[in-house]
Amino acid sequence: MLVTYIRSSSFNNYSFCQMQYFLTYTLGHQSTSGKKAQLGTIVHKVMEVLAGCQQLIQNKKKMLLVDDALGEIKFTKKKLASDKFVNDLVQMSYDWYTGNCTHHYTKGDYKFCEETTWMALNHTDGTFDPRNRNIVASEPHFDIVIDEPWAKFDYTLPTGKKLEGQLAIKGTIDMVTEVSDGTIEVVDWKTGRRVDWATGEEKTYEKLCSDPQLLLYNYAISKMFPEYEQAIMTIFFIKDGGPFSLCFDKKDREKFLETLKLKFQQISRNQEPKPLSHSRNHWKCKKLCHFYKHKWPGTDKNMCIYTEEHLKKHGMDKTISACTAKGFSVGHYEAPG
Repeated sequence: MLVTYIRSSSFNNYSFCQMQYFLTYTLGHQSTSGKKAQLGTIVHKVMEVLAGCQQLIQNKKKMLLVDDALGEIKFTKKKLASDKFVNDLVQMSYDWYTGNCTHHYTKGDYKFCEETTWMALNHTDGTFDPRNRNIVASEPHFDIVIDEPWAKFDYTLPTGKKLEGQLAIKGTIDMVTEVSDGTIEVVDWKTGRRVDWATGEEKTYEKLCSDPQLLLYNYAISKMFPEYEQAIMTIFFIKDGGPFSLCFDKKDREKFLETLKLKFQQISRNQEPKPLSHSRNHWKCKKLCHFYKHKWPGTDKNMCIYTEEHLKKHGMDKTISACTAKGFSVGHYEAPG
């Protein structure tokens, strides 16, 4: 497969289903977010805005936040500290995201967003409330080139165009705060269960110590904020266990590069991506996969089966040439995600 970058979510995606990865990252077909993911986005947006407002106050800037989804948000120190401001943000975020998708929402969904927001803000007397933090960055995007000999790629596309460069890691971090001189903390909000969605296994503290996403974030942070000597990675399962904080060091960054190298080689050498289930009878195919639920345009076959059959009949190059989403370039990707 062609691979020029790896997102923070790509590790699990490839392990979960190679065909889903191929359709998404090589062919550029986008899947719609599930309802639970959309509710999580609503809570994330509230946290992002609170952190952004707090950072403006810290930096003594004009108290006007311009958000890409919610628009202009005017506030004062007193207003930012109020419960009403938080509740208004929940309502604004909920209205925006539910008004721009096809899922059916209920009063219970709004209650979930409100309760989850306040659970995060009130945890351990507001320890993780962005308004009580020294904000370094809210939702920073990263695009970091891996300057290693093994990370070089050199592809010739079916069109004859050459695609060469260095592998990059890309994504978005929820919140970065300074906890003391020389130490920052990354906070990653999770509104779902504390399980690995690819395997269904519980994410214990021991497993989080080798979690690819946290190791990737740790590496990214070391490049984004090199002035800080130490970084704490906190993954906060708001409704399923609370915060888990881990400290990584230089050895962990080296460990990540080795993991990334193996994943890059696995993906780039894979010319026959496999689906999660050849029969497509797995419940995750039927319930969770956009490419199972939607047919390839002009056919009676779902996108997953159509692509698999095309690969078997025509090979990788012709499948990329014929099946790539309109306007998509495998060599171009912009965070977030």
